[in-house]
Amino acid sequence: MRILLPLWRGTLQNTFYQDFHQGVAEALRELGHEPVQFPFAEAGRLAQDEAEKLYREVEKARPDAVLDLACWGFGLSRVTLTTQDGKQEPIFDAFDIPYAGMLLDQPCNQAINGIRAQKLYAAYPDLGHPEQMRLAFPELKLAGGIFAPPAIRQDNDRSAQRWESDRDIDVLYVGNLPSEGLERFWHNRTNAFWHESYDPEVCDAIADCALANPERSLHLSVRAALAQLGPLGPGFDFNSQLRAVENFLRFSFRYDAVVALARAGVRMRIIGRGWEKFALPGNVEPGAETNYEAFFRLAGSAKICLDASTYLDGVNDRVFSYALNRAVCFTNAAGYLRGSFGENGGIRYYSMRNLAELGEQIKSLLARSDELRETGERARQNVLSAHTWRHRVGEILGAMRLRGKAATGMLPPLPGR
Repeated sequence: MRILLPLWRGTLQNTFYQDFHQGVAEALRELGHEPVQFPFAEAGRLAQDEAEKLYREVEKARPDAVLDLACWGFGLSRVTLTTQDGKQEPIFDAFDIPYAGMLLDQPCNQAINGIRAQKLYAAYPDLGHPEQMRLAFPELKLAGGIFAPPAIRQDNDRSAQRWESDRDIDVLYVGNLPSEGLERFWHNRTNAFWHESYDPEVCDAIADCALANPERSLHLSVRAALAQLGPLGPGFDFNSQLRAVENFLRFSFRYDAVVALARAGVRMRIIGRGWEKFALPGNVEPGAETNYEAFFRLAGSAKICLDASTYLDGVNDRVFSYALNRAVCFTNAAGYLRGSFGENGGIRYYSMRNLAELGEQIKSLLARSDELRETGERARQNVLSAHTWRHRVGEILGAMRLRGKAATGMLPPLPGR
């Protein structure tokens, strides 16, 4: 099969996006498919020459499906053709091409609602995301949903074989912390942080419910908040509220977990922007924000890595990358991972309700070097056996109905011609 891969040229080099794109393309080739890359300059729209090029590419290659990482290629789906009866039809509908919008973040931060395709699939990284999408995008119609968290490329293994001598980081945390992210910025109504309007009462209620039960997925906290607030009326904008609260929770969780572990006296290295604004004890070594390649090198030099997540019933890419690099990851996202990896699969779990216990767990494991090394190796074997891009791409394509038709159409006349 031929699979069209939109590629946004506007992203910075050496980021997750380029690495994921390479991983998907490699996986397609390994599975016997042909990736057809389509670079574009600006997310959300195509220039006229790009639209013409897309039409020629689709007409020539007749791709069997589109895989759109982070949904950043949604502008491609807005190119329209003039059908034989004179109507305008989105290009992927005209050629009957299924389209998978790959959500690599929370749904409220993605543009899946901007994709124009009748056969639209959402590939999501958290089992709670389908209900989040129904809240955020009530008008969105999907052909199906596919649970497909980010995966790993084996080439990103930077782990050292000599455990004791080469792993000089006891605990690693990677993540930014903007100071405004810890504030309930929605009380400004229209806030410069996101340039959106919020309902402070609704945001407070969702945030309070989430903080009261930090092991509960966000959509369940929304349910609990709505039980307190009552009906909000038709057309309420949940998308903005979810984006605001999720980012507040994202930064709050990472701050609370890192500070608790630092105060427990564990030797840590923190990589990311914003931490310099906070007073941390001397056992913490700060480092500047870094790129994706350096991230892998850090993971390969760490004994333990800390994950503080809002993907409570899913997983982000860092957890799998830590495991690939033989580091033991401690995460609060136990919903899906505990079922996938089990209790002894190489990943350890902690609760945001009991962060004092997290420090004791990590200090205890650091003192048992053989168990630490064996746990890291077990984690690596588990991600290689089930969580490579080859596994993930195969799962996505297997869930899509890939039966195309020979469509005909033409681009609408160009302005001034």
